[in-house]
Amino acid sequence: MCRQLAQSNLDLKISFDTASNKEGNQRIISIKDNNIIMNNIINELKKYKSICFYPSCGTDLSDIDYFCSGRLPREERNKEDAISEAWHGDFDEPEVFVHSDVNFYMEFESGEDLDLSECGIHGKFEILSFEQLENIDKPNRINGNFPYSGQCFKYTLKVWGKEKPITLIFCLCENEYIVSQIFLSNKINLNYIWSKNWNGGRTYGTWLARVSKKIGVRLFYTDWLCLPGFRGEPSNSIVYEKYPELLFEEDSKLERTDNHWIEEGAHGWVDEFIVK
Repeated sequence: MCRQLAQSNLDLKISFDTASNKEGNQRIISIKDNNIIMNNIINELKKYKSICFYPSCGTDLSDIDYFCSGRLPREERNKEDAISEAWHGDFDEPEVFVHSDVNFYMEFESGEDLDLSECGIHGKFEILSFEQLENIDKPNRINGNFPYSGQCFKYTLKVWGKEKPITLIFCLCENEYIVSQIFLSNKINLNYIWSKNWNGGRTYGTWLARVSKKIGVRLFYTDWLCLPGFRGEPSNSIVYEKYPELLFEEDSKLERTDNHWIEEGAHGWVDEFIVK
């Protein structure tokens, strides 16, 4: 299990020295300062100009691993002697990574023992600070609301030896809620969407691909599960019943680029798509 990524509501100062993963590769793990500060997620997100969103993330941090490595493909990131490349491309490097899931409360809530090798991080990793943000009140319309639903946690991280920190925000809520009520309603545009292994359950990720242009997305990273019209696309009727604001007459289009083999999941490789 990935180490739980948050602390209890106590003002703590914790530090961990360099640890080794199962392969014996050393990773920097340290929490320098841990404070619970109740900030509003909307105000928090408006601080950043480049946002990457990862719906139904589970405990996976492969989006952070990819971007912070300088966008190395998976096989390159897996090498023991892999070195982060300089950022390249026409778009801004993500400053904040927003992850959402309705489950994994224990992993989100506690931050005592992060096992980076099981979270998808291959480079050096340092936790600079942690905050609990203001709760979102009863965010789920499709799934039930539990005592932990709506909790949000913020981390400031240094990954792959980068000097510039990045921010990671976990939200325990439906993907549909955060898109409609946080991004769309508050005109918070995204630069990137990262989706891997979105198995569905009651909803499927194709609705997100269809609205991606409406929230400013320029590059969409996904396996086939989020591609509209591919392999028998589900209707997602419950999404549009509970979140009618996500139904638009004109769909976004995804055009595959030559950037392949980015990340491998249970449903094939994650590829890069331009949003049209």
